[in-house]
Amino acid sequence: MYFELTAPSQVAFARAIWDAEIIGLDPEEMGSLTFNIGTGSIEKVTRLCEKHNLSLIHESDSEQTGYRRN
Repeated sequence: MYFELTAPSQVAFARAIWDAEIIGLDPEEMGSLTFNIGTGSIEKVTRLCEKHNLSLIHESDSEQTGYRRN
């Protein structure tokens, strides 16, 4: 599963990135206050969201690559 998350503030963003790295989620920063996580551990993502008041922007079963078949 891939989750795109956004934080309500820069402080919450920095803390969420730090916590995600510590628990092994390997976050990828996408822009201001937004990052994504690819993991099978929905429980870890849920706890991270609750702890830092993150909002789920997008959830997907697979990573978006930008590739399109014609």
